[in-house]
Amino acid sequence: RSCSRNARLEIRYGHCIGAPAAALKSAEACGHWEEAMLTARGARDFEEVSMRKPFAPQLGPRSAPQGPGILPQITGQLAIIAGSPDFLVSWLIPFGVFAVLTLMYSYSFMLLPSVCCLLSAAAASASLFLLAIRKRGHVWLPLGAGCLLASLAGSVAGLYIYDQYACFPAFYENSRIYTNVVPSQPSGAVADAGKITFSTETSVDTNHSVGFVSEQGQTYCVAPVRDKSNAGLIEFWAVGMGCCDSLGGFACDQSTDTSARAGIRVFDNSGFFYDSRKDFYMKARKKAEAAFGFVSAELPMYVRWVREDNLDMLSDQYRTKAFGVVFLFLVFYLAASAGLAMATYSPRKGARNLVG
Repeated sequence: RSCSRNARLEIRYGHCIGAPAAALKSAEACGHWEEAMLTARGARDFEEVSMRKPFAPQLGPRSAPQGPGILPQITGQLAIIAGSPDFLVSWLIPFGVFAVLTLMYSYSFMLLPSVCCLLSAAAASASLFLLAIRKRGHVWLPLGAGCLLASLAGSVAGLYIYDQYACFPAFYENSRIYTNVVPSQPSGAVADAGKITFSTETSVDTNHSVGFVSEQGQTYCVAPVRDKSNAGLIEFWAVGMGCCDSLGGFACDQSTDTSARAGIRVFDNSGFFYDSRKDFYMKARKKAEAAFGFVSAELPMYVRWVREDNLDMLSDQYRTKAFGVVFLFLVFYLAASAGLAMATYSPRKGARNLVG
């Protein structure tokens, strides 16, 4: 349609004569969206123009005419959707639910398991309610779907981090430290130990170690902890992963250091997702008993052999791994939540001309 001189003036100066609606109508006929944007002084008029404009820049100097390609249209649509407050709500609130549940399960499940479960149930119930009223507003469907997925994913992710990493630093903080322990004394006498310093005559019998290969191909190594008395019953076993031969050749942690006299206890986790390492150390210990004729205590203690100044090694490693996995999960879900919100978000009626 042709664009008369009067129509151009109406577009450019419509706000001066109090006729923004006429300016918008003329803009549709002439295609001069930049001039129409300048006439839109109210939020309602601005939104109407921005939603009806095909793909040219909303503000700023006049750009060169562009062809009606698919990529520019999609880019413009995504830019407008991403800048919508409703879209940000559909994106960031589910991410917040995921973050809260992940952190709660990771670091509070040991002390507050009931609170963690109640939070998950409350988040899931609220999500189902939003889905039930999804027809009352365009934002309830993406918000309800996002929060429901976030409540499930956050609970599972947090429980995984707790079970595999975050529980162990708490174990070591709540356990005792024993010194000058004789390896021939019953391990039950130090059953609440987390860190142990042995007597000066104690060493790891690296020549009588074995390696047990799991179904996943990981080698679990054990070697008896002994002193010069060579007691018949073995109460303590030094352990490690991928640091020994099938028979002999034990070189785990600092076992080859003659000044090392300490052990960090290997704790068992809940095994919610995988068998704990302690289960495989038990299998390796039984292999050693069969290979060398050892007699072990019914419930021996498994330790990582280190120097006394390195007794915090495992606690620091697990704490660092827990933090790293939490960070990776949060970054991943931030992007995943944006994708889910983009896929389920439906603009309100005034914007359907653009994204429909």
